Amino acid sequence: MPKDKEEVSVREVEKKVPSWGKFPGPRGVDVPLRAAFSKDAYAAVAAHAKESLDKEICGVLAGKVCEDEDGAFILVEAAIRGTAAKQANTHVTFTQETWNTIHKTLEKDYPKLSIVGWYHSHPGFGVEFSDMDLFIQKNFFRSPTQIGMVTDPLGGDVAMIVETPKGIEYIPKFWVDGREHRCKVPARETAAASGDGAGAVASGSLEKRIDALETRIGQLIQASDDLRAWFYRIILTVAMVIAAMVVLWIGWAIVSSWLYRDRPPLDAGTLKVPVQINGKMALLHIDVKGWEIPPELLDDWFKAELTRRAAELEKQKAATQPTTQPAK
Repeated sequence: MPKDKEEVSVREVEKKVPSWGKFPGPRGVDVPLRAAFSKDAYAAVAAHAKESLDKEICGVLAGKVCEDEDGAFILVEAAIRGTAAKQANTHVTFTQETWNTIHKTLEKDYPKLSIVGWYHSHPGFGVEFSDMDLFIQKNFFRSPTQIGMVTDPLGGDVAMIVETPKGIEYIPKFWVDGREHRCKVPARETAAASGDGAGAVASGSLEKRIDALETRIGQLIQASDDLRAWFYRIILTVAMVIAAMVVLWIGWAIVSSWLYRDRPPLDAGTLKVPVQINGKMALLHIDVKGWEIPPELLDDWFKAELTRRAAELEKQKAATQPTTQPAK
């Protein structure tokens, strides 16, 4: 990392009001700062680190600062490489040219994003932040919503830090596309948290089991949240469909009442008889009370219709006649 503070030029981060949004992970997470990466952003950091296995690389993380019921969190949506940085085996230097290139890329390709952190690599020698790394974090990324990230492309470990009111703290986990990933926390940080260095080392296996259990619980909580959100979407969709059907039915009733406002109501036993009036065809709606048709004019359909109507009349008469019970 840079040996002189004057070698780093960082644009002041704009103080924007965090946008309201849903964190892509479980609720109630106890970490100094919740950090979520898109798949493309995390893959870009990993790919950049793997391109140089002998020297360190660096860059910045671009994204958004958001807020929900649990507080602030960051969404990392892009990684901008420090292409003009001075590389060495054990450190990398952000130069003025590096920052100029980063800011031009940010303004050109990601105008709606801001710098929410920085990253660099430690190829083959772990992911503990050096004193110079901590100096950069304290002096140039001291916002409580800006993280420092270091990755080891050979070992595969990742570590993150953030400035808090208590000082710089390591972040134990982060999320990529909604899936939880564990960060590497140095042994001295674990020992300081427990108050007993020897006990912390001896309880390493227990801590791993606890971490695995926490990860599983987090996944279950996230699955429960996703299921609840899916259930709410289904209910909302059904309600919207029902509401649309009701609106369509009411609309059709209004339109039909206007279109057919001149038509008299029709009874089920009404016949439509075509007649000509002044050379034009018209329909007369006649309520039929009886039939007197010569047998030679009756066809099969008409006979069946007469039989059906006669049966209905007999049924109606039987229903209306009072029933008499035999005397005992």
